[in-house]
Amino acid sequence: MKETLRTVTVVDAVCDAIRERILTGELGPEEVLYEQATAELYGVARPTAKAAIDRLVNTGLLRRSANKSARVPRLTESDVHDLYFSRLVIESMAVSHLASEGLRPEKARKALREFDLAVKEGSVEGIIRSDIAFHYAFVEQLDSPRVLRMYDSIIGEAHLCMVVKQTHQLLGPKAIAKEHREIYDAVVVGDAQVAQAKLSAHLHRSEHVIRSHFRESANPTSAS
Repeated sequence: MKETLRTVTVVDAVCDAIRERILTGELGPEEVLYEQATAELYGVARPTAKAAIDRLVNTGLLRRSANKSARVPRLTESDVHDLYFSRLVIESMAVSHLASEGLRPEKARKALREFDLAVKEGSVEGIIRSDIAFHYAFVEQLDSPRVLRMYDSIIGEAHLCMVVKQTHQLLGPKAIAKEHREIYDAVVVGDAQVAQAKLSAHLHRSEHVIRSHFRESANPTSAS
């Protein structure tokens, strides 16, 4: 089966470079991205840097208030709860629809393989990318531009949560891989109810460990 390669523009390249720096922790919470400095760093025009930053703001990977430079957001426990609630609403509908319609999520299967490879190579960035790709595949296969736009608006914050989860080793990759496989298998056999239940358990577990980490970080004495 042939795969279509995505045409990469200069804006795409700058976006990918900034995203990688965030996913690897090089750019941490509250880190500010100035348009001129970004343009100079990557050797591009300032409008190109601005377009790349704007795109990452639109996905939630960066935040920008009025008349302020964009910065990497510091998520709160409330942010995490709302994000996972939003993800569950969209993703639960997606896996149910695909299972009921007998649609096989090929991109999700590919993401499973890439996840296993990233674990084998010990690539935290690869684990995060393939984790996102797995969940994204179900929503993308709905073939609904409007639903995908809604999902795209929260995917950046999902990236940030996964960075926290992996860099602090809150949930082992093997456990994540097992849960992903269970979700995928339920969709493939057409069991919408099981697919939704497995997805719900998977997302709730991730939300729980991240929120617990934030709580303990805010009150370190309570964890001792």
